[in-house]
Amino acid sequence: MRSASQRDTTAGHERRPGSYSPEFGSAGESPFDGHEPPLRSVERAVAFLRGDDGAPQPLSLLILDLDRFKLVNDLCGHAAGDEVIAIAAGRCGRIAAKVSGRVVHVGGDEFACVLPLNDGADLSEAVAADLLDVLASPIVLGRHMIHLTASIGIASDPSGTTTPERLLRGASIAMSRAKASGGAAVRRFTPEMLATLTDRAALEEALRSALLRGELVPHYQPIVALPSRKIARFEVLARWEHPHRGLLGPDLFLQVGEDLRLIDDMLFGLLRQACRNAREWPDEVGLSVNMSPQQVCDPGVAARLLQIVFACGLPPERLTVEITENAMVDNLADARATIDTLRGAGARIALDDFGTGYASLARLCHLPLDTIKIDRTLIQALDSDPGRKLVNTVLDLGRSLGMPVTAEGIETEEQARFLVERGCAFGQGFLFGRAAPASATLGMLEKVGSPDDEV
Repeated sequence: MRSASQRDTTAGHERRPGSYSPEFGSAGESPFDGHEPPLRSVERAVAFLRGDDGAPQPLSLLILDLDRFKLVNDLCGHAAGDEVIAIAAGRCGRIAAKVSGRVVHVGGDEFACVLPLNDGADLSEAVAADLLDVLASPIVLGRHMIHLTASIGIASDPSGTTTPERLLRGASIAMSRAKASGGAAVRRFTPEMLATLTDRAALEEALRSALLRGELVPHYQPIVALPSRKIARFEVLARWEHPHRGLLGPDLFLQVGEDLRLIDDMLFGLLRQACRNAREWPDEVGLSVNMSPQQVCDPGVAARLLQIVFACGLPPERLTVEITENAMVDNLADARATIDTLRGAGARIALDDFGTGYASLARLCHLPLDTIKIDRTLIQALDSDPGRKLVNTVLDLGRSLGMPVTAEGIETEEQARFLVERGCAFGQGFLFGRAAPASATLGMLEKVGSPDDEV
């Protein structure tokens, strides 16, 4: 949205609330009267196209949701928002009328468009493109020029026998896919979309139950000192001991936990187990845990984390908390407060996945970090001259800031040799050991020993 000194003449002639009914954009009642459920609105539109005889009528249903419409209400007020909805309804109604379609306002910033499939021709995608085009024309309200985009989902019924409820569900699922892609997009419903949604719902329910049953367990990957290769600490990596699917990695459930806001419970549960396991290791072997960007920006999470460490009897000096560059971008002030709380108690802070995020060197210099972890993608690029130069740059940066550097993703002796020659302090990767359950950690320590002191 931007200010405009003159009213757009085209927008100025568009009808305002009270000029359109909830259907067709025809003259009559306001589109905001009635407030009937979305399904009932769609049922009436479908019934109109199918006629009184109820004969099968092939058709397509489009669900259109205006993107970021809350911004219109917040900046211009709800009355102006209603005016924009009425204008959008009129524009959509005129597009649909060209192909004998019908538009209904199903609530909020959402519309349904029902189109006949005449002679088997499915014009829904062409109509959807026209809807995006017509909505893109600016709307001028007072000092504001409003540019609309929309997400559109399509569900087609070539047989003419699908119920309005199933069409609405399919189109809504497709619309959500369009919205998730960033908006201003069109997606057609496929059975795979429903299968994916069903699997996701089952995964969410199973993850909630897994937390209650204690199925989330820590596995540990060693971080070794270079060049001695003695274990300096173990990084905690989440695993799900699924009763039917076996051991699952975090890529299958971690994002789901964040979406469900279960990520704090997951962190605290894993940390309790890890602290108990760490008490069986030599005192000089540390423990590394990861905090998500959301957790780094939540001051309460750091305090709770330290409470667990103290309650388990683990000295906080043995704890390293790994945060990503993106955490600093989201909210630098809150990230700094979290870091200060943790370091004030004796814990160390590692900047994880360095080289893949958005942190500026200026921010890096002003944060009280203890160590830097080079992302595995840079280590995998060591076989190229640009990759070697990038890794050298990070190692030089760490030395200049007095921060030991850990290289992640080391898989070959050649990579390890290069890093040792250039003074990399710590290494992590399959070359030194894969993530393993707690029962395997003592065996790892006995095999390779532990460092005399940890940096």
